[in-house]
Amino acid sequence: MTMYPNPNSKKVRGSHVLAISCAHCKVLIAHYRKVGESNLVKMYHERIIDCAVDLSQYHGAIFCPDCNARIATRYMTKLDKKEAFRLVPSAFNKKKVRE
Repeated sequence: MTMYPNPNSKKVRGSHVLAISCAHCKVLIAHYRKVGESNLVKMYHERIIDCAVDLSQYHGAIFCPDCNARIATRYMTKLDKKEAFRLVPSAFNKKKVRE
């Protein structure tokens, strides 16, 4: 499976990298820079390092390339008007990865 690098990815100070995978078939979906130790509820677009879905094109949601389960839905945050993906709570697994 090919991973597409995100052209809008930025490094964030004090962040750690998470590997996001599908809960159903265990296929790697994305690498994400997480700030803080709270729960993973949403993924900001500029913090996604690479993804199984090509993020340079517009997608309304992220689906697993293997089993077609919906992982996240795209939306605009209310406070800072940033593009983000709201994750489906039972559709993904996360694991901390070294850079």
